Amino acid sequence: MDRLIYLTIALLFSNLANATFVSVSGGLSSNSVAASIIAAPTFVLDANVTNLAQQGFDERQGVLLGSALLVDSGSIAAGTVVNSHMIFLNKPGPGSSVHASVAWTFSGTIIGVMSDFFGTLEVASTPLLGAPGTTYPGASFIGRGFETNDSYSGIGSNILTVSMSTKQPGDWIRVITATAVPEPATIALITLGLFGIASGSLKNYRKTSVKTTG
Repeated sequence: MDRLIYLTIALLFSNLANATFVSVSGGLSSNSVAASIIAAPTFVLDANVTNLAQQGFDERQGVLLGSALLVDSGSIAAGTVVNSHMIFLNKPGPGSSVHASVAWTFSGTIIGVMSDFFGTLEVASTPLLGAPGTTYPGASFIGRGFETNDSYSGIGSNILTVSMSTKQPGDWIRVITATAVPEPATIALITLGLFGIASGSLKNYRKTSVKTTG
């Protein structure tokens, strides 16, 4: 019975460890294409993945940090449960691509971004945070991250506003969010579920006690 209780609790709380992309909004890119949320691609290499507007996808979810995680603003403390996401703009062929003021909404709070020029922070964190089944660069290189004309804002909220202006290689950033806070209705449902488990266990205990002492 104890094992059943622990399993049920784990299942009830397992979906609270995620914070995914919810929506994206903003104007069209210089290629007249809107931003979009996509499934994690097979490759995240400049030579393999291109687009005409910003795109984002979810990476690993509910990761417990065993050590501090370095981000642009410093670090995220060990023991934090985090979720990872990637946003990129990588125009095929020659010429430039611009996509400004794109608002990415997450179900959790944004607590860090990795956007350094060489993509060093992103590459270093990929073994821990990269999407399963996706091939990433094995080393950092010039222009992987942000340059002078690129920017983002929104740390501490659930909306990251991103502007990218890029040529090959494209711009790639990793966004780190905290575990999503459950809705009141979800909390109530979990509470009722745990109460039901406890009540059932108490009834079984009483029945067993009566049989034993009777």
